[in-house]
Amino acid sequence: MRTGFARPLTGPDMLPIHDSLAARTLLPEARDSFGSSNPSNRHALALSTLSATKYIFLAGMAPRLSLAAFKYTLPFLIARTTSWTADPSQPDEIGWGLTGAWLLVFLGQAISNGFHYQMTYRFVTAIRGSLCSLIYTNTLNVSSTALDESVAVSLMSTDTESICQSATSLHELWAAPIESAVAIFLLYRQLGLAALAPVAVAIIATTGTLQLARFIGPAKKRWMRGIQTRVDVTASVLASMKEVKMLGLVDVVASMIQGLRITELDLSKQYRRLSTVQIFIAMNTATIAPLAAFATFVVISKSTGQPLNTESAYTSLSLIYLLSDPLSAVFRTIPYVSAALACFSRIQAYLLSEGCTDCRLPLNQAGHTYEKGDTLMALSSASFGWVPGKPDILNDITLNIRKSCFTFVVGPVGSGKSTLIRAILGEVPLRSGSIHGDLGNVAFVGQEPWIQNLTIRQNILGSGSYDSKWYNTVVHACGLEQDFAHFPKGDTTKAGSAGFSLSGGQRQRLALARAVYSRERTVMLDDVFAGQDAATEEHVFQNLFTETGIFRQMGITVVCATNAIHRLAYADHVVALDVTGHVVHQGPFAQLQSDTHYLHGLAVEQNGDPNAVRALMQHRPETVPNGPSERDAEQNSDDAGSPGQVLGEFATYAYYFGSVPVWHTILLAALVILYAAGHRMTGLVLSFWTQTADESGQATNNYYLGLFAMLTGCTVVGITATAYFFLVVMVPLSSGVLHARLLRVVMDAPLVFFSRTDVGVLTNRFSQDMSVIDTELAFALVDLCINVCLIIMSIILMCVFSGYFAVALVPFVAFCWLLQKFYLRTSQQIRLLDLEAKSPLFTQFLDLLQGLSTVRAFAWGPRFIERYLDLLDASQRPFYLLFCIQRWLALVLDLMTVVLVTVMMVLVVKLRDQLSPQLVALAFVQIMSFGQSLARVIQDWTKLETSLGAVARVKTFCTGTVSENRPTETGTVPENWPTHGHVVIEDLVAAYDSRESGGHGDPVLRGVTLDIPAGTKVGICGRSGSGKSSLLGCILRLLEVAPGSRITIDGVDITTLPRQVVRAAVAVVPQNPFFLKHTNLRDNLVVLHRPQGKVEHEHQEQQRRHRQEHSDSRILQVLRRLQLEDLVVRLGGLDSPLDGDRLSQGQRQLLCIARAMLAGKRIILIDEASSNVDERSERLIREVMREQFASCTVIAVAHRLGAVVDFDRVAVMGGGRILECDSPCALLERDSEFKRLWDLGGCSRSD
Repeated sequence: MRTGFARPLTGPDMLPIHDSLAARTLLPEARDSFGSSNPSNRHALALSTLSATKYIFLAGMAPRLSLAAFKYTLPFLIARTTSWTADPSQPDEIGWGLTGAWLLVFLGQAISNGFHYQMTYRFVTAIRGSLCSLIYTNTLNVSSTALDESVAVSLMSTDTESICQSATSLHELWAAPIESAVAIFLLYRQLGLAALAPVAVAIIATTGTLQLARFIGPAKKRWMRGIQTRVDVTASVLASMKEVKMLGLVDVVASMIQGLRITELDLSKQYRRLSTVQIFIAMNTATIAPLAAFATFVVISKSTGQPLNTESAYTSLSLIYLLSDPLSAVFRTIPYVSAALACFSRIQAYLLSEGCTDCRLPLNQAGHTYEKGDTLMALSSASFGWVPGKPDILNDITLNIRKSCFTFVVGPVGSGKSTLIRAILGEVPLRSGSIHGDLGNVAFVGQEPWIQNLTIRQNILGSGSYDSKWYNTVVHACGLEQDFAHFPKGDTTKAGSAGFSLSGGQRQRLALARAVYSRERTVMLDDVFAGQDAATEEHVFQNLFTETGIFRQMGITVVCATNAIHRLAYADHVVALDVTGHVVHQGPFAQLQSDTHYLHGLAVEQNGDPNAVRALMQHRPETVPNGPSERDAEQNSDDAGSPGQVLGEFATYAYYFGSVPVWHTILLAALVILYAAGHRMTGLVLSFWTQTADESGQATNNYYLGLFAMLTGCTVVGITATAYFFLVVMVPLSSGVLHARLLRVVMDAPLVFFSRTDVGVLTNRFSQDMSVIDTELAFALVDLCINVCLIIMSIILMCVFSGYFAVALVPFVAFCWLLQKFYLRTSQQIRLLDLEAKSPLFTQFLDLLQGLSTVRAFAWGPRFIERYLDLLDASQRPFYLLFCIQRWLALVLDLMTVVLVTVMMVLVVKLRDQLSPQLVALAFVQIMSFGQSLARVIQDWTKLETSLGAVARVKTFCTGTVSENRPTETGTVPENWPTHGHVVIEDLVAAYDSRESGGHGDPVLRGVTLDIPAGTKVGICGRSGSGKSSLLGCILRLLEVAPGSRITIDGVDITTLPRQVVRAAVAVVPQNPFFLKHTNLRDNLVVLHRPQGKVEHEHQEQQRRHRQEHSDSRILQVLRRLQLEDLVVRLGGLDSPLDGDRLSQGQRQLLCIARAMLAGKRIILIDEASSNVDERSERLIREVMREQFASCTVIAVAHRLGAVVDFDRVAVMGGGRILECDSPCALLERDSEFKRLWDLGGCSRSD
């Protein structure tokens, strides 16, 4: 606390947690306990988790019983103090003895409460550690077909936090019945049969709560599914923000995600309404029970003649409070426990989901005889498929993979090449046949390279140690030396989330370098040469695949799925697949050459000359030097996940309540005051009632009973209206507004922001922070407001008891003010450190989900578990320390209450003759309820602190994140602009960071000038990282253009236009295909950009017309032209959800072409459209472009030079400049960079 008050806290300042709470201690116990449970029991995980942490849970029972014992001495103390005050004949010594008794009881409560909650928070921390570690370790074993990333992320965040929230009050479930039984017994002694009335109220309330719990669990589940869908879509968008911006879909996806948020909040309203009923029951039990008791007493007293005296009335009132308080706690706890059980069941279902069953059997169990020591893997009549009941992807595969041999897998798009690679890895379910092999650890490089947000060197090293000589050899072999030279920090540059800071070719080579560096004896490659320029591809092949290459020299087994047909001569064994997933040919390449029909179908399209193709394949090319040194297109900087600054409490509250209309806040305050005043004024009415009863007997019973009932009615209306208005009306509105603000800021952030900010950090804001704001903040805030008002009313009534007590409150208030200054300075920092320590958990978890196949292939599971457990322990430190300092605050405030009650009793002794027994009894009942309300305030405050940190993070993020939009970008254009497509680029200097383009850094483009007349087809070529994609990015306003540079389209300077207008005006085919999750095929193909300023109903009307214009027949016509009609049938039609992860890379790329065709734009920008397709599909794309885009301006980035050979012009880039620009024929006729790239790529001049 002193450290936090003196200076800003950092991670190392967080004290380590006890070994018993360490993840490495909790995980084995939780895993063993769950493993020995009955999986058919729907509460198996909940019971096993409780069993694994039972000793920590049991440690909290003794102090909880001690607390109950101290609480039930209070009615006796009130009775004795009242009788002593009313009887002047009793000596003062009794009063001083009572003073000591009050002090000891409240001191005992403070100490017992402190120990109890310390044990409780240890229990909560243990549950969090157990569940998070179980979820993570189980993910390593989940089948790829059963894995749902959105479910996993939601379980680790929202569900686990919901369970932890309920665990804080779990002891009330056993303690409350004990306390209630004692209270009923004592109440019966005071009121006789009238005690049955509050008992009846309690029974009715309990029954209602139990019935309510039946509906809360399912309602919470529906809400969680809504959260899961939104987070899934949001995470996928955040991981593809470059593509989202390129496609001009920022407004579209923002509208979609916000719509999912509104739907999610609508789903939450049923849960919130049920919570309102729960609050009604919990809070009104203590309100209605006294009315029922005194009303029954009045009725009975008419026959018995027994008056309502002060001692009996206030003792009974205190007992009713003691009866109602534990019941109220139970009523609040049961719905939370019910919701937690629903979350437990979701986690249990995930833990019991289909595992990754490795169907690969050892070779010695095979029913065949293989050449001893030669066969590595054998497939016999094996069929593989992702989805049960759907046609298999691969059928009747019989294949032998030999050790130290190169096996290349070829075939058209959608033939199952990638599926075969993953099937060999054991990732695809085996439907029939058998697969045998002794594969061991495998170095795997997928078609979409898996890159972590670590430095370049750390990505290459993987789990290995640094060997400088071997490292330099690998870096050279993979052609990364020149890239390192242009990175700002060399190989210590951060790669960014999913390699965001690298070009596509650099990501592939980085993943390839990791595979080579691992020195594994088997390497699996899935189309790793897509996106590489010819020079780089040749360099890598020469250094890895030739006789002098690393793979050959080390005797490594290589299985490579590829579209690079011209490289088949390197293979020892070639496996050829057809479109149905059958093997049509396999064997040495020389045998495959005899089938000219199949070869032509794959390769003729590349060069057009079968003789040239055959000649090329029969001769392995000579080694060539590297291409010229070039600048990496996308620079990287360190991760921007710096700790959020600490905000003032008032500023944070103002920001939160500023998200709703002012009258909402005023009405909420009025309702809370109505409840608090009504609730506390009943005690004052009771004081007048008993005083009158002592003087006039039962004559005024009906009057005071009516007044008591009226105030009770105000209390009931106040609390019910408060809960409903806040939870059902205000919170969804505020949550929607805060989410919209956060979403808008993220969508408007510049591209460089996403290279510097981890996707896990951003996902945490939309998942963890929003969940906290929706639940913990909402419920803690409404409870806090209510209890603060109750405390204020109690203080007012205690001041009525004696003016001297009001004087005593002055130092108390001053101390509280100093205390909060001292406490908040530390707690604000720790709560933010708590939230920020969870971001690395999300990052690590998302990394695992995205690279699960790679991690399993390399057998890096144990390493990842160790890393996650370290991160989990690091996040547990601020998580638990926040609880610790909150308990310190609670203890200090409890001790202050001890001082207050002691002062009050001293005043009673000193001013005994001046005080009425009624006021004394009222004052002590109020201080008793003051203590209970203060305890609840502390509990609510501790919950509110963490949740308020989420609001502070949102506020800091929204106010501190720079927007890519500029105030000068306000120009307008006609709705159908551009009508021609004339693009002019003049002296273009640009960088991803505006400071760099302004001369304070090294720009990625330097002095680019290019004039592209309307209807011209221009190809952009060059080595990976030469600035090709950056040039397209400038046209799409993704980069910052330096002053003096100019880009015009149809004469309009695009730097004066809103960026969304520019992006929506062109059609883009990105290198990495992007599709909206949870959206059908039709809506992914026909995407409407909302024009600037278009209001919602106008947009919806335009969408309707847009759908009519793009009829199903037109969509199907385009898909047929791209030979995708079979895919549509397999998916189930245009209205079927599109899961891009279940499509091949080539199919996804063809769908992007279809989207561009349907867009109907005059300018088409293509970034490596053919890099991931086979030669047949590339030929098809070229034909379609000639037909469909004949009158359009096409600017295409290409590494396969055959894709641009029939273009009007080709611009070759290097080092961020245009080295040459002319027609392809003219460039090939002279000694040019284009000719050198052409020759290196093995292309034929007949093109």
